Amino acid sequence: MKKILFACDLDNTLIHSYHRKKDGDVCIEWLNGNEQGYISQAAVKLLAQVVDEVLFVPVTTRSIEQYLRIQWLSDTTPEYAVTTNGAIALENTGIDTSWKAESDALLEDYKGELQQMMSLLDKEEDLLRNRYVDGMYVFAIGREGADVPAIVKRYNAQSTLQVAASGKKVYFFPPAFNKGSALERLMAKNKPDFVICAGDTAIDLPMLERADLALCREEIFDEIRNPNKRIFADEKELLEYVLTFTRQMKKDTALEANL
Repeated sequence: MKKILFACDLDNTLIHSYHRKKDGDVCIEWLNGNEQGYISQAAVKLLAQVVDEVLFVPVTTRSIEQYLRIQWLSDTTPEYAVTTNGAIALENTGIDTSWKAESDALLEDYKGELQQMMSLLDKEEDLLRNRYVDGMYVFAIGREGADVPAIVKRYNAQSTLQVAASGKKVYFFPPAFNKGSALERLMAKNKPDFVICAGDTAIDLPMLERADLALCREEIFDEIRNPNKRIFADEKELLEYVLTFTRQMKKDTALEANL
């Protein structure tokens, strides 16, 4: 059987916030005692099957702390996850030290610029707050009404960091920390025969464009430079795609073996 890697973004791809909660959804994340993140009941059942049939690796921009807030149900717990936009990998919730050592080396040339960016953002009137995430990248959030695309354009023009936005959130990444590079590192580590990736924002594009099959939200479909791409509407449909493709590949492999 061919080894399939399923690298999947989390927020608004596999899980969703209370803003999009529907009756029957299962809470799998709490923040300060309050319900925060959900997954549909149908998706929970499908995810258990996915975990059983492929190598499922969450790949997220979330910090380590934010990722560990997720309480996976027993049959859906991934053994490996990549956080901090590719800079950190977790194995059974513990930091993969070899991955981090490689990331520390990649970070070295950008430490000064990240510190300088923190100082600049402290004075930025259009931003509410900013922070250094896991010592690897800088994050900021815009005030209500802030022109976030203009902020991104301005800082991209004056920095070697990769500046990206998702809604009001603005990220300042060292160039080596993107989901495409993270996927390449995962592939080198696991040597899959086929790679499926899923995501919903421009931050996911580097990963989606390296996939053998890219699954995405409609909003970014036209931006993906990958001819083998499909749109999914929700996490249930996403996981159905993964299982359908995986099982078809199993059948094809079995047929080839019998020829």
